Amino acid sequence: MTDEPPPVIWARLSGQGRGPVRTLDHRAITTAAIALADEDGVDAVSMRKVAGRMGHSPMALYRHVGSKDDLTELMYDAVLGELDLAGIPSGDWRADVARLAREMRRLHHAHPWIARFGHRPSLGPHARRFLETGLACVDGLGLDIDAMSDLLSTAVAFTRGFVVQELGEVEAQQRTGLDFAAYQRHTGPFITQLLQDDRLPYLRRLIVEAEDHPDPDVVFERRLAMVLDGLAAGIGGRRGG
Repeated sequence: MTDEPPPVIWARLSGQGRGPVRTLDHRAITTAAIALADEDGVDAVSMRKVAGRMGHSPMALYRHVGSKDDLTELMYDAVLGELDLAGIPSGDWRADVARLAREMRRLHHAHPWIARFGHRPSLGPHARRFLETGLACVDGLGLDIDAMSDLLSTAVAFTRGFVVQELGEVEAQQRTGLDFAAYQRHTGPFITQLLQDDRLPYLRRLIVEAEDHPDPDVVFERRLAMVLDGLAAGIGGRRGG
């Protein structure tokens, strides 16, 4: 017989109330952990390092946060609180979903480590706020709750995928010491060789015809518009049915 896991961190915190801000509580611990993750990456976050940063013992932290998993849950939710959701839903679902996507992209660039989290539903207050706001943006379109969730999740998934690619390029530059221009010079001789291969017509077109240094903001907006066009067509199809 296995032991049941403890209640989720949000259940344990829900009965505590806010109360006065103390030198050491879960909010202060979370803030210190986020600062450490922003500086050195989430793998650098440990109860020992957070405790040292705060001038406390690790055991003192465990009285407020039960585990590293609890801590990362608190960190992820706290960062979601930075999303600017003021003024939405506005009544224009497309504009609202586009704004949510832009906010999520901005947040991932501010805190790159959050790309590791959010794959399971989170139950924290800021995650609940995002969920309620996001679904409210796509309400009134004649969709059931599954379709509403699909619409919102598709836009968020596109955004996360786009950002992972952006952050991956940053990580590659740090790992290899080559910026993208240097990488292009490094691969140039082999690419010249590949251009002689008639079996790769689309690779040739990409190399010869595509923009060399596209603005990532422009590319994001262009692709987001394509996603929203597809979602709009899907809504129309459901209505037509």
